Amino acid sequence: MKRSALFPRGTLAALLACAGLSGACSDSAVTTGVAGLSGTYDLVLSNDLIFVTSSDDDDLRVLDLKADPRDFVPAPNPLQALSVPVLERPDALTRDVAYVDGADVSGPYVYARSSGSQEISVVAAERTRLVEVDRLPTGGLVTAFAARAPAGEGAPSVLYYALQTPPAGVTCTAAVVMRQELPGPDVLTEATRPAATPVFCLNPRESAAALLVMPQAGQLVLATRNTTNLPPALPGRTLLLTEPAGGGLASVTMDLSAGFDGSPVRLLATHPRVTRVADDPATTGVDETEILTAGQFIYGVRDEAACGAGPLCSGVLAVESATGAHAKDLSGAPMLPITVPGLPTGLAIVPEGQVRLVLTNGTGGVATVPLLGILPSSTGTITLFNASDRRMFDLNPDGASAAVEVRNVAEQVVDRGVTDINSVVNVEQTVEYVNPTDPSRRAVRKTLFEGSVISSTYRIVYQGFFPTMASLDRDLAAPDLFEVEQPTDPRQRAAIGDIIELQGDDVVCGTDLVVTDVQPPNTAGRVRLVTTAIPETCAALPRFSVRAGGDQPFILIDNAGTLLARDITGATAEYRIPTSYYFHPAGLRTATVEVDDVPNVPPPAWTVPAFPETPPDIVIRVAVPSVAGRLTRGDRFVVTLDSGIRTHTFGVNTKDPDFGLTLYTLPGPVVAAPGSDLAYIAYPSADGILQVNLGAVVDNALNGIQLDRFE
Repeated sequence: MKRSALFPRGTLAALLACAGLSGACSDSAVTTGVAGLSGTYDLVLSNDLIFVTSSDDDDLRVLDLKADPRDFVPAPNPLQALSVPVLERPDALTRDVAYVDGADVSGPYVYARSSGSQEISVVAAERTRLVEVDRLPTGGLVTAFAARAPAGEGAPSVLYYALQTPPAGVTCTAAVVMRQELPGPDVLTEATRPAATPVFCLNPRESAAALLVMPQAGQLVLATRNTTNLPPALPGRTLLLTEPAGGGLASVTMDLSAGFDGSPVRLLATHPRVTRVADDPATTGVDETEILTAGQFIYGVRDEAACGAGPLCSGVLAVESATGAHAKDLSGAPMLPITVPGLPTGLAIVPEGQVRLVLTNGTGGVATVPLLGILPSSTGTITLFNASDRRMFDLNPDGASAAVEVRNVAEQVVDRGVTDINSVVNVEQTVEYVNPTDPSRRAVRKTLFEGSVISSTYRIVYQGFFPTMASLDRDLAAPDLFEVEQPTDPRQRAAIGDIIELQGDDVVCGTDLVVTDVQPPNTAGRVRLVTTAIPETCAALPRFSVRAGGDQPFILIDNAGTLLARDITGATAEYRIPTSYYFHPAGLRTATVEVDDVPNVPPPAWTVPAFPETPPDIVIRVAVPSVAGRLTRGDRFVVTLDSGIRTHTFGVNTKDPDFGLTLYTLPGPVVAAPGSDLAYIAYPSADGILQVNLGAVVDNALNGIQLDRFE
């Protein structure tokens, strides 16, 4: 149903129109470059050069993307890589950027700062002049910076930097954002450099976490965080600032904080102008293309450390720069956060990114994504997402599904004569609809709704052990005393009719004890199980376990072995799994299906939404108790829920030493050139840069041959 005519084709299908191009888009000339890097905490792309910190050496190294084979820019002695000395222990970089006819272009400078330093190094970024041309004394601790390239011939670059305390002569009472104009490298000297001026004063107990230059002249985005828990304990703000044409302090054009759900932000990114392929006009009536103007969306990595004890605030969100509203995704619903395992360690939004998108059915190839998001994480994984659609990729063309099979106690599939297993074990999400023209007619739709189903496994075990009541020690001085903990959830408690099995080290009593009474809990919260008589031959066995029996002979456990319920058999018994949308299918707001209270019988069916606004619980029940007579003790119905969603996440093969990637465990910041299939990720754990061929990496796998090291 997911790809039927009832659903929009979606951007993913349009992107895959270039299927069969697998590998054809790659422009890589792979090599392993050696520059003696030490301290690769950050990198930045300026034109066709990548500048990377070598913090322990107090310098920068430069990777030349035009070199064939690709390698570091050589020093005058070509046997060594060029070293660009900068301030001590550089660990953060930024570049000049401007937007010309919607495209982002780099300016003449790259800038370096160091945590705890009050200086900024200004480095000429032209490949014929890769040197530090100035070192700016700022008068305060620098916490963030960003820079705008010259607006025209002879115009200066503009560096913005945030200080934790105002420098001498600045009237702000707390942290401040400063503006520093810089003439071109040919004329820049201490004498020609004008004095820095304040742009924006922050509130007391507020610190700048990130700055972003916007395509619109005079606009920049400031992300802040609170530096104390004292009231007012606002976690942080994200503000769109506009500088007045005649100079002076910038004004707050818009508070974007609500667009980020009130969460503070620690990384910011925007994008140039791109053309986005929209949904299929044949099914949606929407034009086939959409222009995303430069800076239309602002992407932010939410600051987990500043969230306190509030709701989950992690991952990437986007806001609309024109309104400050939380951006909507392809489905028309508010964008869901792009989350990753662990914490995001970098963010790149790449225009016209080339990436391998192969569906689970084997179709696909290298596709061009108008805005490709790259999100490394602290767990070592790298997640790719569709930033132009503001959602994760889904590489599974099928919808959510449930599969049920019978296995024995050894987890081997067995045939117990259950011919229609789905009539025995029901797994469904049920929605009832009322006919809008005839309220007396109602229709019940039973299905699984994609985007609300988490891939998971459940086991319904026949006469299974209660996990907390297995192999318990007996008091042989009181042999008929069987005490067990009383679970707080009544669905998990032992009951009359259950079975007590006496056990030794290598023997099990051949006679079951049947629970005939459950006495009230004592002061320790334990209940006593009264049973049928103990056979004399089993009286000395030292342990016992409690199994489900009676009219509820099944227990439901999750994949971790945790007991969820035991009352799932019968007309009204069931187990409910709460759900919510964590992924928005393309047709969430537009797709429809037909329903009828009596299928294939007039009057005709009517149209209802394919996806309810709020997904219902997933219900699991065993509908036919008589099936128990066909089962052997320990048999289980294994229920496998498949979300129908396959995101694009991959890892680095650090296990096979042949790849030489053993130390590439912790990725950091990432960059990629527009229109390329190559991304570059700094790895502090390896003192290196990893070149990732996005046109070849295999999703949901550890990759090796698609990666090249520059160290």
